[in-house]
Amino acid sequence: MRRRIVSLSVLASMLAISLFGIPLAVGVARYLIADERAELERMATQATLAVVNGGAGAVLPETESDVFLGLYDRSGRKIRGTGPEVGDEPVRSALGGRVTSTDSGSDFVVTIPVAGDESAIAVVRAAESRWEVSGQIGLTWLLMLGTACVAAGLTWLLARRQARRLALPIEDLAMTAARLGEGDFSVRTRPSGIPEVDEAGAALNATAARINGLITRERAFSADASHQLRTPLTGLKLRLEAALDGPTANRDRALAQAIETVDRLEDTIRDLLALARDAPRQGRPLDVAALTEEIEHTWHRDLAAHSRPLRVRVERDAPPSTASSPAVRQILAVLLDNASRHGSGTVTVTVRDASGALALDVSDEGDVGAEDTETFFRRTPTREGHRIGLAMARTLAEAENGRLTLTASSPTTFTLLLPAARTT
Repeated sequence: MRRRIVSLSVLASMLAISLFGIPLAVGVARYLIADERAELERMATQATLAVVNGGAGAVLPETESDVFLGLYDRSGRKIRGTGPEVGDEPVRSALGGRVTSTDSGSDFVVTIPVAGDESAIAVVRAAESRWEVSGQIGLTWLLMLGTACVAAGLTWLLARRQARRLALPIEDLAMTAARLGEGDFSVRTRPSGIPEVDEAGAALNATAARINGLITRERAFSADASHQLRTPLTGLKLRLEAALDGPTANRDRALAQAIETVDRLEDTIRDLLALARDAPRQGRPLDVAALTEEIEHTWHRDLAAHSRPLRVRVERDAPPSTASSPAVRQILAVLLDNASRHGSGTVTVTVRDASGALALDVSDEGDVGAEDTETFFRRTPTREGHRIGLAMARTLAEAENGRLTLTASSPTTFTLLLPAARTT
């Protein structure tokens, strides 16, 4: 690209120089020739005046060494001065009474008749070699050619600088695109000051950010899905193992519970897929009654197995909300699983009004032993966090324009705030 920019720039400059320089060179040559003829005519005129004033014995004025000045009589013979001994065609033309300016062989010749009573009595002939004028024209053309070469050289230098200025941002774009293709989604282009290139760089940066966000969401989804499925699968395995080791009469009940667990797994997978695909919502209000009924049916037995009661309270003035049912279901599943595994005592789910917003409180009688800023950290290799489920739950809440907070650490209370639906 750099070579192409330099070549095109130099070619354009040479074309411009040629279009301007060739007519100028022709004009300069014509000007020098016309000027030389005017100078010869001036010298011949001075000599003619000297002859008229001084008569036949008048002395011709001195001229430069390259100018030949001669005086000829009526018969065309040279009387004095320099020039051919016998007058040539310009001299014969001037004897007829005409001033003549023409080329004779390799000379520029100007002849002026010296007028008598009825006709020319003599002719003054001034001549100069064409090679003198050609030398001046050649020197002028050489100077113009040198100027053109200097201009072309400056154009080449400027073109190289400009090509580097234009090529570096494009090369940076290409390198960024290559690194992006290799999987480095954190790469970004630098501003170059060229609007068109910066627009392309901004588009590439936005693409990298979108891909990075997509990959991050995919990885988070994989981690969240594995977390949400691990607990039911573990419970299912324990129940089946206990049924195999226990009496035959308990196996039917274990199988029924296993089927319920499988149904929960299917619901969890369906919810996670719907959330991962950003399925469009229908704008329907959240069915709080069905949600609380599902909570009681799903978690009452699990908590009762550990001698822990479950209480669900729904206040009458709780406002409606259009939050996504799968998202709210998964958030509550995380909070209830967290209370079941890490809490103690009675688990209470309260649905209430919170200054015009829908609030869902999940509390137990345990002590989380951490602050809100520490509870929702997602565990990474370089960062200590608490539980991946709570981080996912807060992300889901924020996606619903809501907020999940730890409102009390002892007793442990998590509050999910959801925007209320607009009423007409």
